[in-house]
Amino acid sequence: MPSPAGWCEVPCVECGKFVAGINFVERCPECMERRTARATRLASRAAIIATILTAVWVFWHMPNNNLARWYAGVGIGGTYLLVRLIVKRIAMEALP
Repeated sequence: MPSPAGWCEVPCVECGKFVAGINFVERCPECMERRTARATRLASRAAIIATILTAVWVFWHMPNNNLARWYAGVGIGGTYLLVRLIVKRIAMEALP
C-alpha cells in the first residue's frame, strides 16, 4: 500500500526508522541488505551440503562410462544452483 499523499517518509517494518521511498510494511534498504546477506549465507551452506550428498550418492551408483560422468556433472552442478535458489527464496520469507 503506497504512502498517502503528503507522507514523504514511512517507518521500516523491522527497525522502525523512517525512510522515504518505501511503502508500508516494507523494510528499509539497510534491513533488506542484512536480510539478503543472511539468506544468501544460509542458502550457500544448504546448497553445499546438498551438493556433497548428491555427489556421494551419484558416484556410488554411477556406471563406468563417459556419458554417465557428463550427466553426473550436470546434475551435481544443477543441484547446487537449484537448492541455493530455492533455499534463498524460502529464507527471505521465513527469516525473522
